[in-house]
Amino acid sequence: MSEKSNKHTFKIFKEYASINLYNGCEVKDRWSKRQPHYQILHRILNFMEVRGFKVGRDPHYEEHYKIISKNHWYGRKGDLEFKAERYPVGWKIDFFQNIVFENKAGGYYDFDKYEKMPYMIKLIFQNEARHIKEFLEGLGCVDISNEEYKLASDKIKFSYIDSCHYPQKSMDEFELSDLNGQTDNYSYNREDRDKKIIYNGEIKYFRDWNGRLSRGIVYRNLNNMWWVITNKYERRNVADFELFDPTPEDFKVRRLKKVRKPKEYLERKEKLGEASPRELINELKRRGIKVS
Repeated sequence: MSEKSNKHTFKIFKEYASINLYNGCEVKDRWSKRQPHYQILHRILNFMEVRGFKVGRDPHYEEHYKIISKNHWYGRKGDLEFKAERYPVGWKIDFFQNIVFENKAGGYYDFDKYEKMPYMIKLIFQNEARHIKEFLEGLGCVDISNEEYKLASDKIKFSYIDSCHYPQKSMDEFELSDLNGQTDNYSYNREDRDKKIIYNGEIKYFRDWNGRLSRGIVYRNLNNMWWVITNKYERRNVADFELFDPTPEDFKVRRLKKVRKPKEYLERKEKLGEASPRELINELKRRGIKVS
């Protein structure tokens, strides 16, 4: 697409549970309060309210960063939550949940937000993302979401050619194995748990978000993150200090992490266990899931 196009474009990043819109219009004052994509975001938030989300200002910014709170929103529909943020060249909506999460600060701060979502919340997210996509296209916005590759190796290859940090420009010009033996140029981004230098193509172990021992073939990502191919179709994004070569002790210990579930979720789950079939059907409809 031409850089001079006046079309707004958007991408849906499924694995990050995120929707990003980019301002395709030429605006003289980048910090104007009347950016055209701001209006689109407000229409999207209103649309989400109609679909059952409770939407308001992000309480974190209202409490700590009042001066910029007007650019941040928070919403929730059942167990699916989101944070929205607008800025001069676009806006984004990040979806997450707080039932299964790893970061002590909550699910919003986890990597692999989509992967951690329980099955029912995944379905709700997929449904809402589809409706938002259709709404944006109805406003004339163009979906430029990347092709969804099935193989983990292709996903990583695309991340290389889609980034300005790597020289690769085409999927056809290289194989991941061509990068084997290479590492990061910065020492603070390439050392594993035991301060060993990490090289592309190595097999490294890590603890999964639920504490189980996992392993895979590693390749450089950005900053201190490394892609880990865990099977033919799946990859993980793991920090360098979480990677290691296992010791006999690592195989003996099964460090299952305690899943942090909010009190309100546990109370609601208990009530659902006592609910009648009709009440369960009404609950599924409330979550935006069609019941035949």
